[in-house]
Amino acid sequence: MKTPLLSSVRKGLCCAILVLTLILSCSFTTLGSVVERDDGLIISQLDARTTKNHYEYVTMVLKTGYGHEPQDKQGLNSLTNELVYLLLRTSCALEVNYYPFAEYTVFTFVVWPDDFTLFCAELDGLIRLDTLLLYDLCNELINLHLHTAETLSNQGQSILYELLYGPEHPYLNKFKPDYTKLSINEVNNWFRAIYKPNNLIISTTAKLPADFLKRPTGREMKQKVLVAAIPPGYTDGPAQRFLASDAPLSTVFLAFPAPQPQEAEFFTGRIVQKYLHHQLWLSLRQDLGYCYDLQVNYSYLNEPTAPTITIAFQVLPENTEPALDAVFRVLEKLETTKLTPEEIQSYREQEEKAQQRNYEVPGFLSIMDALGVQLDLAWATDYEQYCANLKLVSADGISSFAQTYFPKWRLSVVGPVPAGRNKPLP
Repeated sequence: MKTPLLSSVRKGLCCAILVLTLILSCSFTTLGSVVERDDGLIISQLDARTTKNHYEYVTMVLKTGYGHEPQDKQGLNSLTNELVYLLLRTSCALEVNYYPFAEYTVFTFVVWPDDFTLFCAELDGLIRLDTLLLYDLCNELINLHLHTAETLSNQGQSILYELLYGPEHPYLNKFKPDYTKLSINEVNNWFRAIYKPNNLIISTTAKLPADFLKRPTGREMKQKVLVAAIPPGYTDGPAQRFLASDAPLSTVFLAFPAPQPQEAEFFTGRIVQKYLHHQLWLSLRQDLGYCYDLQVNYSYLNEPTAPTITIAFQVLPENTEPALDAVFRVLEKLETTKLTPEEIQSYREQEEKAQQRNYEVPGFLSIMDALGVQLDLAWATDYEQYCANLKLVSADGISSFAQTYFPKWRLSVVGPVPAGRNKPLP
């Protein structure tokens, strides 16, 4: 097993769900049907009308994530899913990706139509027949993780989520796996406990075989999946933390909680994200020249799953505080000054154009269809509905959003700055 396999996993995670590659342009309609079988498997079949040379898309949501891992077994769920991913890489699927989230895991597959039945049999066989009994592969993955250095970005994100949720919250499981406590037996037991029809949602552009996950097996496939609930809420702990590092740059993460996709304010958050990205780019890059790769992400479907709007950038150590001062000035302006209708329209059009391309990609629609069933999102595969919701965003709503969420900011900085610094920021 070679390191590039794991590298491809990480690349897939960084891309997250909304940045998928368009493999083939084709006409596609999202009309479909959702069926829940007697054994609890939920199947949503998208109605695909395509040109003659097209692909089939399958998305599988496992309704268990790394936030459900047993206490003191951080890394168990992620390791299990990583093994599933590597095994399916040897299937007949043309493309395999997976995205681990705190509340669930998403697997995506692209399959040549002539191979669809064969792929379904391979997926069926893996789940039913416990083909995870691969001692050597599990050990190789554990050893690889143990010898992989933690990046500055991961350190900064870990601190940020600890500030947002508290050090013991399950959302931090992703950042503190202890592979020395895991064994192949625990991985297999966890796999058998959670990989069951009633813990899966499958979206597909072709009809699943009638016997999919229905054949006799050596374990109980209908027993209810029981996992610990993930506690809600945010901590009232410290707002900032600096971690000293020998790196030549300071890595900065500033974030605040944001609405869930099911909440009405979600679409206001999408406009706020566009505003912050535009304004911070003008300020930090164009005017001040502090950084080159500024990002403003709304992690409503990214990992970790907890919805946040995160401002991330790298800056020279001597420019860290001036850059942060510029960021807080932009936040303060949105709290105190209402956007004009013309400004809102401009950011709305940017978001509509960005999403229009996504909604034309069959792979994206397959993912959103599965997550739409999981999260009960009416707009998941309906671009017109998505745009209609954006049109409801108002200047008053944006001001209310900023005044509600911005004061809950948390900041982590990893770089050559004094650890434990308590100097207050604006």
